[in-house]
Amino acid sequence: MRLRVCTLAIAAALPLRAFAQEPPPPPPPATAVPASGEMPPAEKPASPQAPAATPPAPPAVMVTPPPPPPPAPAAAIPAPKFTWGGLVDTYYLFNFIRESGANTLTPPVGRAFDTNANSFTVALAKLSLNAAMDPVSFQLDLGYGSVGTIINSAGAPPSATPSAPANVGGSFLLEQAFATIALPGNLTLDFGKFVTTAGAEVIEANKNWLYSRSFLFNAIPLLHTGVRANLKVSDQLTLQASVVNGWNNDPDWNAWKTIGLSATVTINPMATAILTAYFGKEAVQGAMDSSTPGDLRVLIDAVGAFTLSDKFGLNLNIDYIKAWDNFADDYQVGAALMGRFVLSDSAYVAARGEFLRTKATVYTGAVTTTVEEGTLMLGLPVGKNFELRPEVRADFSGDNVYAGGTKKSQFTGEIAALAFF
Repeated sequence: MRLRVCTLAIAAALPLRAFAQEPPPPPPPATAVPASGEMPPAEKPASPQAPAATPPAPPAVMVTPPPPPPPAPAAAIPAPKFTWGGLVDTYYLFNFIRESGANTLTPPVGRAFDTNANSFTVALAKLSLNAAMDPVSFQLDLGYGSVGTIINSAGAPPSATPSAPANVGGSFLLEQAFATIALPGNLTLDFGKFVTTAGAEVIEANKNWLYSRSFLFNAIPLLHTGVRANLKVSDQLTLQASVVNGWNNDPDWNAWKTIGLSATVTINPMATAILTAYFGKEAVQGAMDSSTPGDLRVLIDAVGAFTLSDKFGLNLNIDYIKAWDNFADDYQVGAALMGRFVLSDSAYVAARGEFLRTKATVYTGAVTTTVEEGTLMLGLPVGKNFELRPEVRADFSGDNVYAGGTKKSQFTGEIAALAFF
């Protein structure tokens, strides 16, 4: 009974197993026997494929990390922009009216810079440099010649004292040396040594209409050392204020400082007015003086520039100076009118007429003197960098102030050669 049950179980299991597996592969075909009756050699069983060799791992390499990128270069400081300028000013003057018996080297009276007679004179050889590096710029003007000697003498005190040593600059001239910084709001500040704002004429002859300077130019200051502020209010108005040592002096002669105020008004493209005032004490103060001697000196200078056409222009200069020699009752007042008419690209004519009235206190009392002058000049430009200027001038006075105090007039002729860039 047990055997029958086992047999039935085996019989039931076999069909299920056959159903679950793949059918067996068919038997290989029978090998054909060749006619020779020999059996072909048995085929060698194919050798199993060796697995592909695994490439050897590369040797370990010490990898150095790349260096960090260099820091970004700092912003390059822009190079300054340089502007050069130069001037060679030479003249020859002859004084026709002299003191009896005086030779032809006798200089004219009352001149500012053309003071040598019957002599070829290098008035000024100048080199200027402006270096601009926004927002700062530098101005440097160096010169040599008789003009340097005259300006340096004007900057020397009447007597040397410990507090104001004598200026012995000779013929070498440091005309300007100042720095300018531009501030927001159209405001600039200048620090150093600079030319005066007063007057209708300047030190450089090629920038003036005539070669010889007026009496008024000889009465006003030339240079200042200190600080000044310039404010452009609009295209029509510019204001200036300054605090300086005084008139032409560096170092200062006394403990006072001179204040300067100026306004430039452009009325229209054909008319400009400039009003300038300087006030301060200018007497020499000794080392033991507790207060500054002398009276307050006041300069009021007015300039009007009028362009009447593309060929004709006029300049009017009026000056009043109170206590010009440190005495309160002394004064100078004068006016000069200059005109310039262009004939062609190679010729123009210029003329000037003026008067100056001076009240001075001398040991004999107060003396009042009036002088006048008339000047006529022909300008002969050659290109843009050279000019010849032949000029004649007559000076007059109601008193004997010329030719050593023996004559009331003097007459001079001169020719100047100017080369500039």
